[in-house]
Amino acid sequence: MIFTWLRNRRRRKILASPIPNHWKTILEHNVAQLVHLTAQQKTLLFQRVQIFVKEKYWEGCNGFEITEEVKLTIAGQACLITLGFANDCFDRLKTILVYPDAYVAKETLIDSIGVMTEGTSFRLGESWGSGPIVLSWESIYEGGQVPDDGRNVVIHEFAHYYDALDRQFSGTPPLHDSEQYEQWTRVMTAEYESLVSQLQHGRKTFIDPYGATNPAEFFAVCTEHFFEQPRQMREYSVDLYETMKLFYQQDPAQAV
Repeated sequence: MIFTWLRNRRRRKILASPIPNHWKTILEHNVAQLVHLTAQQKTLLFQRVQIFVKEKYWEGCNGFEITEEVKLTIAGQACLITLGFANDCFDRLKTILVYPDAYVAKETLIDSIGVMTEGTSFRLGESWGSGPIVLSWESIYEGGQVPDDGRNVVIHEFAHYYDALDRQFSGTPPLHDSEQYEQWTRVMTAEYESLVSQLQHGRKTFIDPYGATNPAEFFAVCTEHFFEQPRQMREYSVDLYETMKLFYQQDPAQAV
C-alpha cells in the first residue's frame, strides 16, 4: 500500500508540469499512429510518456547514446498499447537497453529429441519476464515512420511484457475471468494452428510467419498487426480481432 501511495505521489509531481512542446514534436514525428488518436487518447499518451521516460532506467549498448529522442520514441510507441487500461505504465519494467542496430545474442536451442545446442543469433529486440527489454534503435525508428506494415519491434516486445506478467511466456496474458480465458484459448489456439497449417502448405499468410514460432510469438505478432493493420486484421479474422480488442480494450480499426 505504501509503495502505491509513493508511486502515485511521484507521478502527480511528474504530471504537475505539462509535456514540453518539443517533446510533442518528436512524438508526432516518430510515432506515426498519433494521427489516428482522439484528443483524449493523445492527452493520456503524453501523460504516460512523461511517466515512462522519468521512471525507467535507460542504458545504451555498444557505444549507443541515449538521447531525449530515443526515450520519447520508445515511450510513445510502447504507451500506445496501454491506452485502453485505466492505470498502466509498465510498472514492473525497470530497465530499457538500446543497441544502435541489430545485435548478437547467445541462445540455447533444444531440438525435438532433447539435444541441446548453444549458439548466437542476430536480434532486433528481446524481452524477459523479470528483466530488461532490449531494443534496436534502427528498428525502433523505422517502426515509428512506417505505421501500417504490421511490424513494430517496440509493440512486439512490450506485448511480451504483458504475456510475462504471470511469470511465463505462454501467449496468454493475464485476463479478467474464466469466460475471457475460454474465448482466448479457443480463438488464439485455432488461429495459431491455422497459421502453422497455412505455412506448412506453402500459402501466403496475413499474419507474419514469425508468429508460427510458438504461441508467445503469435500473441506478440498479432499485437503488431492489431495496432498497425487493424482493418486488415478484422477482415482476415473477426474472431481474432475481437479477442485482441477485448484484451487491449481498444478498437483501432475505428480510428484508421
